[in-house]
Amino acid sequence: MQRRSTQELNGWLISPEGNWCYRFHRDPKSWQRYPFVFVDKWSAQPDGTPSQMKDRSKLPLDDALELCGQMLLDGWQKLSNQFGEPPIADCSEEVAA
Repeated sequence: MQRRSTQELNGWLISPEGNWCYRFHRDPKSWQRYPFVFVDKWSAQPDGTPSQMKDRSKLPLDDALELCGQMLLDGWQKLSNQFGEPPIADCSEEVAA
């Protein structure tokens, strides 16, 4: 299986209820051969914008792709341009693999 670029897994998801946001972003200190991704959990304001970071996890890229894909299958939505960042890449096909 070909490994995807961590640059493609950079962005935000919001829960179906609109009360939680997750941010996926590359750990800049991780090695290129063994990339890791930070997954930040944020509470969301009623308008869907992140308000306060609650938790941070550090996952290997493959685990982060699997989590992102599962969240999208469970009804989470992509947020675009939070804090000037690009929208998250589509990682739902990774779950089927």
